[in-house]
Amino acid sequence: MIDQLIFALVLIWPSYVANGLAVLAALIPRRHPVDFGKMWRGRRILGDGKTFEGLLIGTLFGSTLGWLPNLLVHMLTPLDAFMLAVSALVGDILGAFIKRRLCLPRGYPAFPLDQLDFLLMSLLVYSLYKDISILTIILSIIITPIIHRLTNILAYIAKLKKEPW
Repeated sequence: MIDQLIFALVLIWPSYVANGLAVLAALIPRRHPVDFGKMWRGRRILGDGKTFEGLLIGTLFGSTLGWLPNLLVHMLTPLDAFMLAVSALVGDILGAFIKRRLCLPRGYPAFPLDQLDFLLMSLLVYSLYKDISILTIILSIIITPIIHRLTNILAYIAKLKKEPW
């Protein structure tokens, strides 16, 4: 069980780093929204929170810092880390799209969507080309809301996020 937990943490680390550090784009004065400010059915497609700068920052940090634990445990390749980082950001964008369709404003808490969108997408993409156990998936889903909450509180304290959730 401990081996599965360690594997789960190493596996999801690139996704966490990508999703968590994409908020560093908030430090850039002028950002460019992924949806180009366009509307669909009277609402923004994604909103100002999903930017090209965030995608770039999340991908770079998720692929590099996200891969670092593998220097010790040798579980993922650099390509795995890249795929997990990018797919986590795509999952987060999909979550934002769903929130806009549900008429939820940017920053509004939507449990479990906010906590699991990035994770489920990265696990799905990873499972398309590598084997992953059900236990690893379940452990990842259980620990993610806890870690997600803690990191969001830290980002809020650091003034990188407007809400602590």
